Amino acid sequence: MTGSFTEHVALFEQFLTRRQEIVERIEHQLLNVQGKDTSRRRDRPHFESLLNSCFFALPGLTVAQSRLKGQLAARHLADGFEPVPIDRYSHELDPLELIPRAYHHWDRHRWPGRSGRLTYARTIYAVFMLRQLEGLSLRIWDDGTHDAADRIRDVQQLLDRLNAPESLDVFVRDARWLIQTGQSSLTRYLQPYFAIADHIRASFTDEYRLGLHAAGVKLAGGHLRSQLRYRGWETGLAIDDPDILAVTRNSNSMDVALLVRDLVPLLEAYEAAGAIGNDSVRLELADAILQGLSADPEICVTRFDLLGPLTVIEELFIAQDADGAARYTPAGEAHVGFLAKYRGLAGRLAAPLLGDAAMFDPADREYSPFGIVYGFVADVLSNMAHARLVGADSPGLSLEDTFESCHRLDAKLSRAGSWARLPTKEGEREHFEHSAEWAQQMFARLTCALGDRARRPDEPNASTVPSARVFIAPAGSSGAGEPVAAQEYCVTSDRTLAESSGMTAEPINKIARDRQEGRFLASAIVNGHWCGISKVVLSTVTSRGRDAILTGVPRPLESILRLTCPALVVLPSE
Repeated sequence: MTGSFTEHVALFEQFLTRRQEIVERIEHQLLNVQGKDTSRRRDRPHFESLLNSCFFALPGLTVAQSRLKGQLAARHLADGFEPVPIDRYSHELDPLELIPRAYHHWDRHRWPGRSGRLTYARTIYAVFMLRQLEGLSLRIWDDGTHDAADRIRDVQQLLDRLNAPESLDVFVRDARWLIQTGQSSLTRYLQPYFAIADHIRASFTDEYRLGLHAAGVKLAGGHLRSQLRYRGWETGLAIDDPDILAVTRNSNSMDVALLVRDLVPLLEAYEAAGAIGNDSVRLELADAILQGLSADPEICVTRFDLLGPLTVIEELFIAQDADGAARYTPAGEAHVGFLAKYRGLAGRLAAPLLGDAAMFDPADREYSPFGIVYGFVADVLSNMAHARLVGADSPGLSLEDTFESCHRLDAKLSRAGSWARLPTKEGEREHFEHSAEWAQQMFARLTCALGDRARRPDEPNASTVPSARVFIAPAGSSGAGEPVAAQEYCVTSDRTLAESSGMTAEPINKIARDRQEGRFLASAIVNGHWCGISKVVLSTVTSRGRDAILTGVPRPLESILRLTCPALVVLPSE
């Protein structure tokens, strides 16, 4: 990126100063097109060129300023946030998507006059600027952590100007939330997320940093609860069905690992607030913590014996020496440290959290974050923009308000209802749901888990389900007792080995992708082929209280298993 942080700030200040001029350019070039060729086009490059010209081709901009176009997105990509190809533009707050959506809606109803088009042009402007500020918020560490506090204040000042009184659309009020929303949802690699987490940990005052952690916890909890809801709809299975949990957990190693990182400082602050009797701070922290824990109460609250193995990401946390011996990387050692802190804090604080949870019981309130279903955070922001298209009232609520359990609950419920009624395109699922029944179901499983943990604060397994293990045995062994044969959870790219051993044969590119996503307890290249043990065995077998046995597991995997789940896996005697 040739343009500096300061240069981007100066450019965005111009965009904000010349807001009305840009809005009128958007209206003229992109929205005042009824009956014209543009209204029939759906090719993204055409709209991208026109929208960018409304900003970066403003009269009076210098050549250097115009060349800043796209640099924030390019740097984000260079940081490693490479989108999964099939999801290049999905689950993003996308100003370009708003344009053909408007054409579709107006064709089905009626095209508005200039006043209506200008109103929607302001929404497109706001979304475009919000995306720029998201990108800028992730550049505050480009020159190290020492300037991060000053730079996030610069972003906050720009955001405050975007949300000035004349704006119809207040999407986000707190620049700290932009750091969380700007990181992308579906990417090829996981390391960049941990790099941002390390930057956050090393920057800001403790008090300011807590807001970042609270945003991360609330967004993780909301996303993971939504994922569970969607999987239940798709399969017709109960949310505690082992197959549902296996699928969701298999995709969430990173999400839960980062959730633990964010929960540790919140729990520390919650404990400190309780010690000095600061009730208002304690309850504010409890609101965020409880939303985070509700993502998966079994592994986050009751089954600490499963939490470590399910959150390990081999590619980031484990390295193997030339002789095959496994060791933790610095990132792996940090993760182990966070898990140890988390287990101690969650064990000590389960009882007070259970007591404070009564303040957030969905049964006693008309709106609750426990009841919202939306997919990704960008979908929530998109709902705000789509609501302007259909003329829904703007109640002055921001993204942060969606995840806050108190205050203006009637307005939040009304907004949730308007989002649920937003028109959908063919093949598109409903935009939003707020369900009182779902909220109470999520809350009940959370409080039940907290009760179990409060009764057994120091036990690795605080549930009533007995602990179980995975036995790795030589080929032909029957193992100990009567364990469940679980050979299918061993995968290999070697079809010959799969046929002779009962392992599951999978393409090498799928195994590589699953390894990147942290879906294996252990994996290694053996005789030129990948072999791995899927984490699914933990959700479908051992978490249900049944031992599992795997036979003929290649020895290179054993060294890794001694690190990733030493208390869970029984290895052969050497």
